[in-house]
Amino acid sequence: MKRHLFLTERAQPIPRWLEAFPDALLRCGQGMDTTDPSILAESSIIWLHASGDDQAVASWVGAVKAVSQNAPVVVLSNVPEDGQGLAALAAGASGYCSALTLPAVLHQVASVVAHGGIWVGPQLMRRLMQGLAKQGGETTEPALDRLSLRERQVAQAVARGSTNKEVARVMGITERTVKAHLSAAFEKLGVRDRMQLSLVVNGVEDSTPPPRKIPA
Repeated sequence: MKRHLFLTERAQPIPRWLEAFPDALLRCGQGMDTTDPSILAESSIIWLHASGDDQAVASWVGAVKAVSQNAPVVVLSNVPEDGQGLAALAAGASGYCSALTLPAVLHQVASVVAHGGIWVGPQLMRRLMQGLAKQGGETTEPALDRLSLRERQVAQAVARGSTNKEVARVMGITERTVKAHLSAAFEKLGVRDRMQLSLVVNGVEDSTPPPRKIPA
């Protein structure tokens, strides 16, 4: 049975990791150069405790992905920064969050990345979607025709990087209604998260196979 694997150059793991996943494998005081590749290949999710600059983190992610047999990689940072998060995602990481994330949230992260989703903080997600909006081609009109007018308006606003609160204020509706429209849009468009929604709305090709839907 495959287990979670935590890699850190610290002498001891952060207690919250084991609180979240008591059966996880731990490799402390190790970098990529001292990690047995067979352990990586047998892991369900690989959690990398970031150390070093952005390039070092990206290199570590890339090296792990090369031998991990498609296991999702999540980077844990003591002080999360957008630049480091972008570098990790560009190298193939599926998630980026604080090393001190609460156990309950670590479970949420694991659920999202295990089903093919991306986990990042709200600020970094917004930055990513704004970048997609700038580089995107023409909106995929046939796909959006499946949505009601309100669902389409919400989807387009979210794809530009707006938060639920901002959409609610502009449209004069409640955040709960925004979430309902967003969930309906996810279902009708066959997407799992805001990132994939942005890809569809902004006409950017996504080569990721469609996994199970993740709730909004």
